[in-house]
Amino acid sequence: MWDTTSAHVWLREEVLSGIEIVNALPAWALALVVISVCICFSVGLQLLARWHFGVDFLLSNQEVAGFKFAVVGVAYGVLLAFVVIAVWSEFERTERDSYAEAERFYNLHRNSYNFPEETGSKIRQTLIAYAIEVRDDDWPLMERGLRGSPSAAAAYDRLSLAVGQTKPDNLALLPSVTHAIDLMQQIADYRLERLSDVGGHVTPAIWGVLLLGALVTLGYPAFFAAKNVTAQILMTAGLAAIIGATLFLTITMNYPFSGSERLTPKPFDDVIQRMRIENEAESRPVGDVARPPRTE
Repeated sequence: MWDTTSAHVWLREEVLSGIEIVNALPAWALALVVISVCICFSVGLQLLARWHFGVDFLLSNQEVAGFKFAVVGVAYGVLLAFVVIAVWSEFERTERDSYAEAERFYNLHRNSYNFPEETGSKIRQTLIAYAIEVRDDDWPLMERGLRGSPSAAAAYDRLSLAVGQTKPDNLALLPSVTHAIDLMQQIADYRLERLSDVGGHVTPAIWGVLLLGALVTLGYPAFFAAKNVTAQILMTAGLAAIIGATLFLTITMNYPFSGSERLTPKPFDDVIQRMRIENEAESRPVGDVARPPRTE
């Protein structure tokens, strides 16, 4: 009987090892590896077939093989284009969501000034503490393929509790309290979206189809032959390079928080600095303006 638990653990380990490879190699090195593997496989298989069967035998199959190769090439090209566009769109959406999540932090911070001093100060303190947890604890774990840290989750719970315990003393505060609760819900939604994007969007089934299609498409030139072997090698290498470059693009953008082209916690770092500056400005007594040092 098939053990689904073991299969899930195996797939999880494969995802983690894939992310570790992406993290270990710079973008140019990863691109070089993927493209080189594609070229070596396709050109090597072609030269092997040419040596084993001979040029004349391969030339006799070119008319039929050429028609079938056109169908295979178009089918795989459409599939590859669809996956690249989907992964690219998800990468851009993840980036927009990161900025939107940081923006909700700042909106909640500004909204807290409508509350009584003690309540507003508590919300601001727990909000900054949570933002720091996201930047310093969540993000490094996300880069390794892990879905957030327990300390960040605990910091979010404290922030949610601080906002949830806010009670409007009068009707004038009711819109601010309602807005704060709505912002907390949006922050929770964006957090879940961010953590769900860690492992990538291409499923093992899609990876399997992509790799199978790559093997078939890269192996098909072995059914052809040309009198000029140099020209044939260059044509085959060009086709393999295009397929390898597209696969590299898919691998890189499939893990938005990993690799050299990963998303950074810059939006959260910026909003933390803004909140700290505003807190310092609010805590400074009225009329207390920094003066330049006296010179003797």
